[in-house]
Amino acid sequence: MAGRLKNALMFFMPRDLRPNVRTYLALSWLHMLFVTWPFFRDGNPAFVPGIALGFHLLVWFSYSFLYLLPGVLLALLAGRVARPGSFVQPAGFVLGTSLCILFLRVDSVIHDLYRFHFNGFVLNLITTPGGVESLGGGNDTYLSVAAIATAHIAIQALLWPASVWVHRVRGPRIGWKPVLLTLAMMMIVERAVFGFADLRNDGAILEASSTYPFYSRVTFRSAAKMLGVEPASRAERLSMDVEGGRLNYPAGPVQFSTVAKPPNIVILVAESLRWDRMTETIMPNTWRLSQRGLYFQNHFSSGNGTREGLFGLFYGLYGSYWASFLHEKRSPLLMDRIRQLDYQLDLRTSARFTYPEFDQTLFAGVPAKDLHESQGTVPAWQQDQDNTDALINFLRHRDPKRPFMSFFFFESTHARYAFPDSAVIAKPYLENVDYASMTRESLAPKIDQLLNRYTNASHWIDRQMGRIYDELEKQGLLDNTIVVVTGDHGEEFMEKGAWGHNSSFVDEQIRTPLVVWVPGTGHRTIADTTSHLDIGTTLLQMLGAPEDASSYSLGGNLLKTGSRPFIVSSDWQSIGVITPDMKYRIAFTNRGTGQWAPTDPKDRPLPGAQLPEVLQANRQLILDAIKGCSRFASKARS
Repeated sequence: MAGRLKNALMFFMPRDLRPNVRTYLALSWLHMLFVTWPFFRDGNPAFVPGIALGFHLLVWFSYSFLYLLPGVLLALLAGRVARPGSFVQPAGFVLGTSLCILFLRVDSVIHDLYRFHFNGFVLNLITTPGGVESLGGGNDTYLSVAAIATAHIAIQALLWPASVWVHRVRGPRIGWKPVLLTLAMMMIVERAVFGFADLRNDGAILEASSTYPFYSRVTFRSAAKMLGVEPASRAERLSMDVEGGRLNYPAGPVQFSTVAKPPNIVILVAESLRWDRMTETIMPNTWRLSQRGLYFQNHFSSGNGTREGLFGLFYGLYGSYWASFLHEKRSPLLMDRIRQLDYQLDLRTSARFTYPEFDQTLFAGVPAKDLHESQGTVPAWQQDQDNTDALINFLRHRDPKRPFMSFFFFESTHARYAFPDSAVIAKPYLENVDYASMTRESLAPKIDQLLNRYTNASHWIDRQMGRIYDELEKQGLLDNTIVVVTGDHGEEFMEKGAWGHNSSFVDEQIRTPLVVWVPGTGHRTIADTTSHLDIGTTLLQMLGAPEDASSYSLGGNLLKTGSRPFIVSSDWQSIGVITPDMKYRIAFTNRGTGQWAPTDPKDRPLPGAQLPEVLQANRQLILDAIKGCSRFASKARS
């Protein structure tokens, strides 16, 4: 066995491995330690002496070396096939280690700002047309990214001649065996510490280990029980597997009743618009509409990101179904019914319909001529204004004999939060938003100024919405037009420790305004808890769907139901179950994901003694939420 392992390793070793390589890797390790410092800092910010601090030191040192290994193996493989004495080996080491360091640098920035690591969301952002543009980054951000990447690559390039110089002056020799043995011991010890922390349910170590990307957890619970040691109880793990199932949507036949005069539908959604921007000062036009129509004060998005938020709004289903619907390019029943009733369509976004992939989900099958998106040639605020002009033009030139449906996704309230000078109502505001050089530490003193940018952008969007309300009123369309105004999700400004969205289910990230105008219903302010899942369900029932929505939706009718016993919000890997006394985040699967302890509805940690009682009281609601994740997917695999 040892001989086979040696032969396997020798395959990667170049025939003339240069003697300075060990020194180069040691210097690269120091560089990686610098790049991964934020993980160590966030995992143990108090630096209190003790087992937790020792654990983080061990993980920081050992994983910083492991993060270099993919680049090292790439360099060794390149050297293996290269001509002896060529430049390939040095270039391979510089390129390979640089790629690893740049990846970890990107991950550290993502984690510092948004509290999650490089994941499917980030990969989708990079690889999907329109994804990078949706960040709103300007030239200053791109220049900063290029400068930082160039600096790291330059450091790695300079480390090669530095390692040659160190070797020539006969500096201290670095032996492989002592280094590898030390690394192995460090990894064994830190895994043992984690395993025993798991037995004791030591949150200081268990929770903080998630700050390190790709951290491999080792537990001893089964072995401990065999030895007669009873591990400390964890918060109950309720999990589900929703990946890969074929769709069963709708779950049964849906018989529509005849609608004598289908209402017009206008859906206005603002990117990242959270509930507390809906005030008479910030959004006066929408505020006035709310005082004439239905104003829902306790409304939650179906996700902490655009994808899950709008998916829930149109389908009435949890965001956990997104991947399956995208795979099958299955449109929502709401849009199927609208097209069946021969509605005129005017669908607009100041972002792109390809990111997220709404052209393959929400609007799958809709003719391209009805999908109007940004070309990225003007600022977001200008695009919102131009789209408002175009929507008003559509209203003026539509066929009055047919109903129409308009959807408009505003982009100004997406970071960087865009607005013209004429929309400024909150000062001072942050003039320059440079993602590349931004950290939570540097952002904290300026977060109020960033929030002021967001307020100004919200005010600008309300101006455009006001123009649409005025046009509908001018044409007398409000007598037969349903108007829905909301956000796709919220936006956090470090109230709970993060900036932006997509990272947690705190109120700031998932609570949105909701104003609905329904002809003939009059004004009501509604304090009941409602969800985006209810919006599409309500519209579908107004178009003739049966009141019993169990075969086509997980939502209810906004006009007929009171507070829901629970609501569900989703992200890329989990659902958040929100009940009157608890929020509980549950991973889709147990593969590579952690578990989150419940909080109270205001996102405050629950005392440990209360956890079993709270979970038991909400157990049936949690199980009902989990069942909802598979109601519309069969067990068959695609």
